[in-house]
Amino acid sequence: MTSEASAEDRSSALKELRNWIGREQHNVGVDEVSRNDIRRKLEVYCFDCPLYTDDDIARAHGYQKAVAPSAMIPLWTMPAYWSPGDPPLFGPGKPQRDGGTNMAVPKVYSSTVNAASEVEYFGSVYPGDRLQSVAKLTQVNEKETRLGLGAFLTFETRIERLSGELVALRRNTSFQYDRRAEGGSGAKDKGDSSSSEVVGSDAVENIDIDWSRQITWGEVKVGDELPSYNLWLNYQRIVMSVATDRMFSGIHHDRDFAHAQGLDDIIFNTRGYEFMLEIFLRRWMGLDGQLRKFGPFRMVSNAHPGDTLVCGARVNSIEVKDGAGLVGLELWVDSPRRRAAQGEAVVSLPIAAAAGQSL
Repeated sequence: MTSEASAEDRSSALKELRNWIGREQHNVGVDEVSRNDIRRKLEVYCFDCPLYTDDDIARAHGYQKAVAPSAMIPLWTMPAYWSPGDPPLFGPGKPQRDGGTNMAVPKVYSSTVNAASEVEYFGSVYPGDRLQSVAKLTQVNEKETRLGLGAFLTFETRIERLSGELVALRRNTSFQYDRRAEGGSGAKDKGDSSSSEVVGSDAVENIDIDWSRQITWGEVKVGDELPSYNLWLNYQRIVMSVATDRMFSGIHHDRDFAHAQGLDDIIFNTRGYEFMLEIFLRRWMGLDGQLRKFGPFRMVSNAHPGDTLVCGARVNSIEVKDGAGLVGLELWVDSPRRRAAQGEAVVSLPIAAAAGQSL
């Protein structure tokens, strides 16, 4: 917006948006946690971890039964996309709806992308559980970026069982923005690299893993680097991933829509990064490791069909707290062009090689 009138309108809209800070929005997920949802997500990534599929193995490692992947938990807090009696959602001239679980706050700018996330985990989720969420807007910061003028919106969401038991606490930051004029978007990847090593798109995807091997806390040292994990993307995989997440923004499945937003192509979604990094960490920490905290985590550049993403991590802290062996990690994801994402995580490892330590 360039005119004085539009600037005044934007200022008024931002003031209204800030009035939403602190308001709570409660939602009960429409679906219970299901093995079918878990299976469909695992098959996108061709990931065979028995904790998520085998009751007996999961019990042997301290769980009640096969457990849900942590990155999937927000899926089961989502409302119905459409319900009987509602008017049709689709038709000529009707806008696409994104889906998702963030609060429906006033729209000040024309476009929205996810920018960052952070999650703390307090308990395990199992098939048959029902979840609810309590979300609130906590911060609005207006800023000019390479995408255009916009505002960063931070949301905090408590995810609970219907009993009120806390399962996870999420903080998500999205960026509402108006695209720059044609030729000055900055949204497209320029081929520059902010990482120390650019990874070729022919990198081999990691599949095999020995689940009988369990790393313990005493084996880990500050400065250790984890074995990398590679994931190749194509259109089908990106679309399948967002479909299992029920995150339907057009930038993840509609090339024309993505182009209209100033992007080179459809892009890999935030939940996809979270799931990919959970796989990466699970492969290293074994069946007795636990993901305690993920993030702060932010996207740096876009990943598109044809890219091979390579996950890396370095140990930056170790400590024993409340009897748990905690390991702090620096995380990153590289695309063939540059660093795509970076963040942190905290996992717990068994202090001895004994199984059965679980939340």
